[in-house]
Amino acid sequence: MGCVTPLTQMTAEPLLSLQDLTVRFRLPQGETVAVDGVSLDLAPGEVLGIVGESGSGKSQILYALMGLLASNGRAGGRALFQGQDLLALTEAQLDRVRGQDISMIFQDPMTSLNPYTRVVDQLAEGLIVHKGLSRADARAEGVRMLDRVRIPDAARRARLYPHEFSGGMRQRVMIAMALLARPKLLLADEPTTALDVTIQAQVLDLMAELGRETGTAIVLVTHDLGVVARLCDRVAVLYGGRVMEEAKAEALFDTPSHPYTRGLLAAMPRLESPLTPRLGTIPGTPRSGGGDLPGCPFAARCTERLDHCTTTRPVLQSTAPDRRSACHLIEAAT
Repeated sequence: MGCVTPLTQMTAEPLLSLQDLTVRFRLPQGETVAVDGVSLDLAPGEVLGIVGESGSGKSQILYALMGLLASNGRAGGRALFQGQDLLALTEAQLDRVRGQDISMIFQDPMTSLNPYTRVVDQLAEGLIVHKGLSRADARAEGVRMLDRVRIPDAARRARLYPHEFSGGMRQRVMIAMALLARPKLLLADEPTTALDVTIQAQVLDLMAELGRETGTAIVLVTHDLGVVARLCDRVAVLYGGRVMEEAKAEALFDTPSHPYTRGLLAAMPRLESPLTPRLGTIPGTPRSGGGDLPGCPFAARCTERLDHCTTTRPVLQSTAPDRRSACHLIEAAT
């Protein structure tokens, strides 16, 4: 498949440019495609949300960029970071990029932190390796970052172990660790899923604040459209490993153009709705991966499908300024 031109028309070179990115996994029953030809650009300092149901390929995009795919997975296409293809780097070259220029916040901080190492030493490790700081200076910088992410009594708590922190505090530690080296790109995989609503709001505001201060660009993977509305500048909607729609966040929420996007938004509770609203649902079962499916991966669940939606793959193309969609219905209306 040919590379699709990304939406964003930037005056400067994008910080990150995904070009026809694919992720495939070898399974006993054959090969499956988790990410199917994704092309996206990210500007310096921009926050891009990638949304979709479970199995849509969101997280696998991040793992491919970090070189963290499972042993039976392989990535194709190109992932240009500052003009350098991450997919073509050796493990040693990628190690120099990870933690210094690109950092990642994982979904579960308890499994991402070393339970046998004090928090301050985990924070210091990256600065020692990537920045060449002494252990004392690295620890001091780690404590300062814990204070910035609003961990109370940071100097004392820094000497604790991860299990001695609450879930919200552990996630703040992960954010501190990710931002400590002042990366140019932060990848966040469902960073607030395990948090209660109050802590979630604090963490999101903290990410946005530190991102603005450091100029860090963020790719936020989530299934929560409320999180996207709070934090993101632009949104890409994935289904079956493909981009269904991409637009500025405000435009996507105000006037969703793809039937799948409309279905996702209809399933969101709204403050202006009655106390017991009937939330919208999307019929059928979510599809994992696109693969060699000839038509639109959403066709089987779409109530607006045309005859050729199941046989002809829709092209992801510009449908308005700052907007792309992959839908035969939209093509027919133009």
